[in-house]
Amino acid sequence: MGIPFFRTPLAALTLVWALAAVLPSSARLPNSSVKHKRNWNAFSNQTNLIHEDPAELQKRDGSKYVFMHHVRPIFFVRIARARFSEFGVWGRLLAVRIFTATYFLVLALTYPYVYADWLDDMNKIAAKGIDAIALNIGSDTWQRTQVATAYQAAKDSGTGIKLFYSFDFTAMPCDLADLVARVNLYASHPNQFTVGGKVFISSYSGDCLGNAGWASLKAQTNGYLMPFIWGLEGSFNQWPALDSWYCWGCAWPQGDYDKNTDDDNYYISQLGTKYATTVSGWLYTHLSDKNFYLRGDDWLIVNRWEQLMQLRSTLTFVEMVTWNDYGESDYFGPFKGAQPTGTFYAQNFPHTAWFDLSQYYIKAFQTGSYPAITTSTIYFWARPHPAAATASGDSLGKPTGWDWTEDSMWAAVYSTAPATVILKCGSSSGTFSVTAGVSKLKIPLAAGQMTVQMIRNGQTIINYTPTGYTYITNPVLYNYNAWVGSAAATSEGGSTSTTSTSTKTTTSTSSTSISTKTTTSTTSTSTSTKTTTSTTSTTTTTSTTSTAAPTGTGTWNYLACYTDSSTRTLSALTFTDSAQTVEKCQARCKASGYLYAGVEYGVECYCSNTIASGASTVAESQCSMACAGNANEKCGAGYFINIYKATAVTAPATWSSFGCVAEGTTGTRRALTAASYVESGMTPAVCQGLCAGYTYAGVEDGDECYCGNSLTGNGATGVVVASSNCQTTCAGDSSQKCGGSWFLNVFKASTGGSTTTTSTTTSTTPTPTAATWNTYGCVLEGTTGTRRSLTGASFTSTTMTPAVCQGLCAGYLYAGTEYGQECYCGNALQNNGATGIVTDASSCSVACSGDASKTCGGSWAMNVYTTGTVTPPPAPTWTSAGCFVDAATRMLQGSIQTPASLTTESCQSICAAQGATIAGTENGNQCFCGTTAFKNGGAGVAGTGCTTACIGNSAEMCGGSWRINVYVQAGVTL
Repeated sequence: MGIPFFRTPLAALTLVWALAAVLPSSARLPNSSVKHKRNWNAFSNQTNLIHEDPAELQKRDGSKYVFMHHVRPIFFVRIARARFSEFGVWGRLLAVRIFTATYFLVLALTYPYVYADWLDDMNKIAAKGIDAIALNIGSDTWQRTQVATAYQAAKDSGTGIKLFYSFDFTAMPCDLADLVARVNLYASHPNQFTVGGKVFISSYSGDCLGNAGWASLKAQTNGYLMPFIWGLEGSFNQWPALDSWYCWGCAWPQGDYDKNTDDDNYYISQLGTKYATTVSGWLYTHLSDKNFYLRGDDWLIVNRWEQLMQLRSTLTFVEMVTWNDYGESDYFGPFKGAQPTGTFYAQNFPHTAWFDLSQYYIKAFQTGSYPAITTSTIYFWARPHPAAATASGDSLGKPTGWDWTEDSMWAAVYSTAPATVILKCGSSSGTFSVTAGVSKLKIPLAAGQMTVQMIRNGQTIINYTPTGYTYITNPVLYNYNAWVGSAAATSEGGSTSTTSTSTKTTTSTSSTSISTKTTTSTTSTSTSTKTTTSTTSTTTTTSTTSTAAPTGTGTWNYLACYTDSSTRTLSALTFTDSAQTVEKCQARCKASGYLYAGVEYGVECYCSNTIASGASTVAESQCSMACAGNANEKCGAGYFINIYKATAVTAPATWSSFGCVAEGTTGTRRALTAASYVESGMTPAVCQGLCAGYTYAGVEDGDECYCGNSLTGNGATGVVVASSNCQTTCAGDSSQKCGGSWFLNVFKASTGGSTTTTSTTTSTTPTPTAATWNTYGCVLEGTTGTRRSLTGASFTSTTMTPAVCQGLCAGYLYAGTEYGQECYCGNALQNNGATGIVTDASSCSVACSGDASKTCGGSWAMNVYTTGTVTPPPAPTWTSAGCFVDAATRMLQGSIQTPASLTTESCQSICAAQGATIAGTENGNQCFCGTTAFKNGGAGVAGTGCTTACIGNSAEMCGGSWRINVYVQAGVTL
């Protein structure tokens, strides 16, 4: 507890928790750790790191990563001596680590995880949006087999989930040659997680390598390093090889106080934006060699996510801990019976609802914007007995920290609209009024069962009493683990869904009294915080008027340096550019028709038609960071933004091809002399956006862009020459041409009339684009590389709609919306393994961030539109091959999905879109795809029992329990 970054499941426990055990309760003071609290000012920022938000630490659309930590539990017969290691497993955008405890055994060891378990985990973790899984390993030879199985399962899952090593140097030697060999073995694997093309490597411990060893590992593997090494405080500058460093123990409070960000800020003060951290819901272990509890009260999981949102622009990565560490009660995954002996306290104590709850915050952290709440849900949890109770048959005694917890039932309510919520536990109850958004509630515990209810417009839409939990007052064994459940609304009680997000905290000490109340409301356009007690009231409100659709462009006047926040002072559109300049940002905002442009953090650009109400101007010295692309310009700073305003608004330009034009013969030889850019993602559309306001835009040599109002600079004639001179492929889209050597592909703009505006909050209706867009259908992303089927350009906007995306994709053949607020453009739909085949519309059901009445794709699925008359590839015909027995080895191993309304036809559509030739339905709600029918381990044998109705059509049968209805395309035989 005095060492807040230790990974507690490991050998460090013998030091950390031993210290805690010998301290009397009187030594534990509120808001202090068991050891002395650090003096945050004792260390200077010795690494002198600039505050940055590098593009390489973000996904292509600018969103952040989240990981999951995966632990490998074991069964053992008898322990000769024990050691602890980790076996991290995967995550998607947020990293989730999975740890494994390994033991030296006198007799035998059986590790129950097989291929089917890994495949199931991959699918479950990827479904919530996790980006990668950390595979933490020791030196035992059997762990190599498990790593191989994990990588194979990740590939076969078809989810795109990535994996990376996290070496446990408390359980393996610092053998550099061995480490290099392990990393390089999977460096080219399609499911290896990389950052900017570099293989991601993590660790627990690792000071044995020294900076020189880490530097050598990095050089021999093309690695990106993010270890956890303790003891580096105050000397991070002596470890320049490290790309990032993460704090394992920062997920939990280190004493009897609510989790805060003191530890995070301490490390940020030294690491700047090389800092990564963790999030967890609980931590409790009750074994003979470790017996402790860390405070999980006060909605730890929710509050920690909210803290990470506040720190978002500073953090490199976030790691969820863990997926299956049952021995420490910090698991997000289902209980699979693979726990260490003696961990009775995890069995029948589910935590999967915390993972469901976290999906909302995972998306928020990745994108920077809270998603819409579309289904009202109550998440709730509690311990099974009073903290002060004495267990009648437990020889281990109470855990350290038992007196750090209160006897409360906790709830986080996700609501689409105002409602009444009732919480009950035995004779204790509380009735609360909640608003749209997230509300945090609690009541005292009392003997009996828990019940949660929600009432809206006179209708009871949630009424749930779980049978698996009972609060008792006379336990036989100590259990300070949490039982976690959830209940979703059967309907929304006549309400309409909302995109607003709020957070409200309410506590109840009886069935009627409410003692304290804290409300925090956050949306893409407004934020408010309200704290009320019985004697005082303080209210601070920040709101933003509705963001109108973009309408025009114009020249720019500088306004001032403004404060920024996680909800963004300019919130409509964002770009990150490693060569950012003021002019680039203005051009991008201008091309998209926004009134305001703002530069921040050296590399970021924000656009909007409004400045968030409540944002304030500050001294110019606060905006002191140089632009990444021009050191003579200022591009804001961390949460400070330089804002410019367009004074004249013109109708959007329409660009038409002018032809291939030779450069000049004198001076600089440039025919277009007004502005020039070099971009690794150059396309004609990108160049046209950069040249907004000019008559001509020209692309050259693949990645160059030139702008101007005349084509005859430096001796150029402006005469169109043969197109064969302009055949260099564009750096940002290989299907398009971007000039040649000293030859420009030139485009000419035609614009409408201009008007002048002085309003900062309103704008007129956008002028329609000349192109006519037709619906193509719902198309799945690819299965290889970046998975992107449209590779021309990409955008993220909090006001995304099909029309906004179509405008951004002007000049391309296809526009695709995805995951509510993403937009992709291109001229071909078959990149990265995508088939371009239209799949079932249910895969594209996420509401658009700019208009909830419209859909903007789904997870790895796009609503595609085209300006051409291209006909989608015909869907293949399918015939039934019969009913077969399935097994853990799986007859079809390509991918597995569980659509919300599975039918035979929707499964066939999903498989066709993935390029699979065999489809199978199972258990009423599962769809399996593949190109080969595997017949091993009992799977693939003709059978009977495919009698379970499809959840999307009760007239159809979708297999049964371990029975699969199989369908094949024409010409395919099993």
